[in-house]
Amino acid sequence: MNQHEFDKLLEKYLAGECSTEEEKLIWEWQENMLKNSQLLLNSDEKEAIKKRLWSRIYDNTIGAGEEETSISKKRIFMILKWGIAALLLIGLTNIFLIMKDKKAEVTAETLPTQHSSDIEVKNTSSSDSEIKLEDGTVVKLKKNSSISYPKHFGKETRNVYLKGEAFFKVKRNPNAPFIVHTGDLVTEVLGTSFNVKSYDNSKAIEVSVTSGRVSVYEMSEKLSDKKNGVILTPNQKVVFDKSSKKITPGIVENPIVLTPGVSKIDFVFEEVPLQQVFQRLKDVYGIEIIIENQDLNQCVLTADLNDLPLFTQLELVCRTVNARFEERGTSFFVSGEGCK
Repeated sequence: MNQHEFDKLLEKYLAGECSTEEEKLIWEWQENMLKNSQLLLNSDEKEAIKKRLWSRIYDNTIGAGEEETSISKKRIFMILKWGIAALLLIGLTNIFLIMKDKKAEVTAETLPTQHSSDIEVKNTSSSDSEIKLEDGTVVKLKKNSSISYPKHFGKETRNVYLKGEAFFKVKRNPNAPFIVHTGDLVTEVLGTSFNVKSYDNSKAIEVSVTSGRVSVYEMSEKLSDKKNGVILTPNQKVVFDKSSKKITPGIVENPIVLTPGVSKIDFVFEEVPLQQVFQRLKDVYGIEIIIENQDLNQCVLTADLNDLPLFTQLELVCRTVNARFEERGTSFFVSGEGCK
């Protein structure tokens, strides 16, 4: 059956002149279009679309008043003609324009969306709000922030959606990665603790790690696209520029001690070679410190670095040996004339 023949069949249907066999052809057409759709629809969603489409046709033809029926039939016929062409080109996508007043019932293949069963929590207080998820994960939601998540996580992934800022202490589950969606940036872990800052009015998204390893990457439009991302370890962070889509790795503002059992003795140095001092700091904070000028290895340090943040410790050490340090990515580089 060609397009012209199908148009004539639709005219007969709207006029109530179709035979049983002709009506059967109409219904077979809509069943085939739903069946062959490229969208990921389950049987319930297909049935819902079918009912809404044919309900709209009925309301504007048989269900219309006598004075309006002829006009409505013409209007519906034009809609159906346009709909057929669109459906042949792009599947069922344009049917959702008819349903624009309803919440979307289809989850995109590459950009997961929230479902009607999601729980949404908004923190409008002036302090952090602690939320415990069903898998044991603890979320500290910052003020003016919101998070949404399903009532029950899937077996393969645990997806949550964040607006604003939150600290996550994720319950480890190697079989189901925990995934935080913040616009175009995705943070994926198995079990660790990290902080995500993603406010709508900010130009960038920031992810920083406290423990474990975190994969941070840009959400690609196509599953086959190479992901733009990095792997973060404790005391590291990334800043994602929303405009340029650039991911910049760096070091957190206040690195924490990572080695258990560190005492004040570990930060007291007496005539200790500079290379050993930096190795000690690296072991404690997990951050690479690279000496660019080997003459600096001749320097020794006597100092008490207790109760000082890492950046202050480095500044004090460098001043003592007439050197300077620079943060490049997730490492520190130390340069200077050295000691002879």
